[in-house]
Amino acid sequence: MRVFHFMRYKWWFLGSLTAVTVFAFVTVFIIGLDLGIDFVGGVRMQVGLESPASVEEVRSVVRAAGVQEPVVQSVTGASATNSFMITAESMDEAQQKAIVNSLQSKYGVTEGSLGVETVGASFGRETTNRAFIAVAIAVVVIIGYLSFRFEPKFAIPAIVALIHDVGLTLGIYAADNRLVTSATVAAILTILGYSVHDTIIVFDRIRENTQFMKKETYGDMVDLSIRQTMVRSINTTICLLLPLLAILIFGGPTLKDFAFALTIGTITGTYSSFFVACPMLVIWKEREPRYRKRLLQVETGAGGDSGEDQGAARAPVAVLASGEPMGATGTAPTSPRQPSGAKVATKATKKGKPARRQGAKSPKRPTR
Repeated sequence: MRVFHFMRYKWWFLGSLTAVTVFAFVTVFIIGLDLGIDFVGGVRMQVGLESPASVEEVRSVVRAAGVQEPVVQSVTGASATNSFMITAESMDEAQQKAIVNSLQSKYGVTEGSLGVETVGASFGRETTNRAFIAVAIAVVVIIGYLSFRFEPKFAIPAIVALIHDVGLTLGIYAADNRLVTSATVAAILTILGYSVHDTIIVFDRIRENTQFMKKETYGDMVDLSIRQTMVRSINTTICLLLPLLAILIFGGPTLKDFAFALTIGTITGTYSSFFVACPMLVIWKEREPRYRKRLLQVETGAGGDSGEDQGAARAPVAVLASGEPMGATGTAPTSPRQPSGAKVATKATKKGKPARRQGAKSPKRPTR
């Protein structure tokens, strides 16, 4: 099995985490998220047209009716292929009728395609609070489980990986001017579950390898664990992306928003499990005395100790059978053809006879 030493570039991977953090901060807090009426309240109108029209043309019609800052999206409706969703914070019945009449006269409105949904501001605030509470509970439960199942040092990198996944998903939503709806919140919760599941798989393998690898550095153990679990994670990701792509192509507006967020979260979740959580874990664990000692031993050996020091450390201490220590050259002061006393003693013991001393002459037999 070929093992790639990813942890040699752990600081580069954490650099990508920094880039994602900056991107998410700029897009979410400076550009801003387009919150749907589920969070801020308002009116949502979906209408299908018989003749083709662009988003700008429909937006101009809506503004001409007196609607302030409308959000117009081109969607695939159930009864028309040329369907649009119009969202605004306020849109009374007179404005709705004016929009429908104007679209009917210019493009024609498909029968049965008109739908209007109104959400109050109080309901939007309640939905926002529940969304934050749901995400907070999920994060706390994940931290508690990882701390109990592994150790607290495993929990923090996993949470950072979750923040990486959610931040990148929301950043792309903000950059693409997509509406954040209740389906987006459901997708984010699903992303949290998938990302932590993928992270737990590699963490569990790291813990198993720690029990058997007693001399390797922690980075080497993590590299082996990534190699053992990467193929499984990639296969799972591909199998999950196939139905998501089908929903993105053939699904309705609500399903498309859900699938879009899940697609981003699935890809980033697989990446963050290996290249965000694992590098942070390695940097943290290598500060422990036992793993720091192993790392220093490897670095010292790679740094090139002198040959005399290595030879002195590895040279065995030998003693002759006579009790005298061997010479400085490491050879016994015996003749090359004469066996040592230890060998003679061994041979005599195997034959069941008492060992003879080296150099002792056997008594002569009496002649008849």
